[in-house]
Amino acid sequence: MGAGTKESALSRWSRLKQEAAQTPSVNEDVAALVVDADLAADIPAQDAPESAPLTDADMPDIDTLAEDSDFTGFMSPGVSDKLRNLALRKLFHAPVFNIRDGLDEYDEDYTAFEKLGDIVTCDMKHQIEVQERKLREALAAEEDQAKADAELDDLPDEVEDMDAEDDAEIEALDDSKRSGQTTLAAVPDDNPVIADEPDE
Repeated sequence: MGAGTKESALSRWSRLKQEAAQTPSVNEDVAALVVDADLAADIPAQDAPESAPLTDADMPDIDTLAEDSDFTGFMSPGVSDKLRNLALRKLFHAPVFNIRDGLDEYDEDYTAFEKLGDIVTCDMKHQIEVQERKLREALAAEEDQAKADAELDDLPDEVEDMDAEDDAEIEALDDSKRSGQTTLAAVPDDNPVIADEPDE
């Protein structure tokens, strides 16, 4: 194709498609490598001589183990669970495993609290205000009651006498009603009395 001729979009697409079909893709190469690896895995390897598993007798004394000792032998299936647990306990008691960064909320002892001292919390302030308000209300009620009692004590004796007279009149009226007698009001003297006319 010359440099002066223009290639249409359709012919360019067709040319690129044919070139891609003729050259092997990278994906095919990778697929071939994967197949070769699978075939290699299926081929049995030469049997290596198996060593006997380690037992408790092969393990070193727990007291001689240090932080940098090799603890992998204790993971052997021939080692008893009791000895393995002792070795792991010795390993995890090493200082490298006991560093606390302070980010765990369960690291601190929440059973012992520091005393507040002179600190007064918002809830404590609220409780103090409520108690003071109740005390002021109780004192105001006592003062009102004392004033009412003083006013009753300062009433004049005349009022008490008038009250006694009123009580006596009420008792008299009650007695007259009980006895069935009616009391007539006194007729004033200036009212003319109609006299009976003489019979002729």
